[in-house]
Amino acid sequence: MASTIAFRHDDETKGAAAAIPRVLLSFLRISNGGLTIRFGGKTATAKVETDASGKTVMMLSADGYKHLKLPVPPARLKAFCRQGVLELGPVIAVLTELTGSAPSENIRPFCEELHHLIEKEGGCLFVEGLDSRAGTGCTFSANGWKTGEVPEPDIVYNRIHSRLAEKSRQFGMKTAAYKEKGTGFFNAKYLTKMEVYECLYANRFLRPYLPETCRYGPACLAEKLGAFNILYAKPENGSQGRGIIRIEKKESRFLLGHTHQENRLPEVAENVEDTVQKMEQLTGTLPYILQQGIPLLSADGRQTDFRFLVWRTGAKNDWQIVSSLARTAADDAIVSNLSQGGLPTKPAPLICHHFGKEKGRLVLELMHELAEAAAITLCSAGNGHFAEFGIDIGVDWDGKPWVIEANVKPSKAAFGVSRGGIRPSVKALYRYGLFLWTERGMEHAG
Repeated sequence: MASTIAFRHDDETKGAAAAIPRVLLSFLRISNGGLTIRFGGKTATAKVETDASGKTVMMLSADGYKHLKLPVPPARLKAFCRQGVLELGPVIAVLTELTGSAPSENIRPFCEELHHLIEKEGGCLFVEGLDSRAGTGCTFSANGWKTGEVPEPDIVYNRIHSRLAEKSRQFGMKTAAYKEKGTGFFNAKYLTKMEVYECLYANRFLRPYLPETCRYGPACLAEKLGAFNILYAKPENGSQGRGIIRIEKKESRFLLGHTHQENRLPEVAENVEDTVQKMEQLTGTLPYILQQGIPLLSADGRQTDFRFLVWRTGAKNDWQIVSSLARTAADDAIVSNLSQGGLPTKPAPLICHHFGKEKGRLVLELMHELAEAAAITLCSAGNGHFAEFGIDIGVDWDGKPWVIEANVKPSKAAFGVSRGGIRPSVKALYRYGLFLWTERGMEHAG
């Protein structure tokens, strides 16, 4: 278990000092003398001595402090000892898009909350972009964001928002460098909607709760139009509800609504052949999937679904739901995404309103079980290191949950700041980073 220490930087020419907590002293089993410290991939020797008050203090020279690239001004750090080496950290990096010397606006509040949490709990945070030179990054302080020298990260959290950027040469070089150094890099990459479906479908427990899904094609569309009254066509690489097309059978006609319509009035297709033609125009050359439409719960005629944010807490099968919300679509909207005007609310009151307290509780329990099972399944079969998923679940009028989608990089706008000023996903990231750092430290010692 890690303890927290804080360096005292009295004089930059003399170096820095930190009192060693008793719990670490018992592990170190040392008297006055030398001690090896590891921070951000580098090691240095510190001097351990007893100060005038009788406390055991670790002294680090100015050169040692600079060599380790410890934070200036000094910060609180977590520490644990393994085979005589004092591990300091964790050093957490967020890989994302930059605007000047700061993370882009869509992720900046999240990064600043993470900074405040790490500042309080112990550790070091910086943000880097694909073009950032090795050893440089953006750090936050009371004066705002600035670019400067940073230590080597122990953990890197991938929040690149572009699938195209993830296929770039820079991304490949970055991830290869992390792998070579043994850096804990997650979330590995975007997954397509078809990849997600195929992974989840392989799990027999989840299979009955998945809407029927296939890759889009004219023949497949014609077949599914005969099987279901409602279909959704979704871009295989889409996000935030963009580009989705809803097809509804009305007697012998078909109504096509899509998220890029300005007036939200559906197009009318006279028959199956006309529907296929109009769909070809709407989808263009982009790959799409077709998904069975489920008659989901609605509030005043507006479709409602539920987003569960699930975070890994340790080994592959250790996952926990850290937050959840219900999303109700805007008037006449075909999706409930908040980015498309959806409104958030608490899940439990909505579910219990529809099904009563007792059945509502059972429905919620099953939804939680499905969300965690989906995360574990994707983590095991998703070909990469994943630690976070946004699982979208709908509930039909009979109370049956349906796993609609899973998102590798769920929007940070969906879950607001908690009463303590730090949102649950920030706390979850720090806890998982701490776990990875501790595991990495033990590997070094081994």
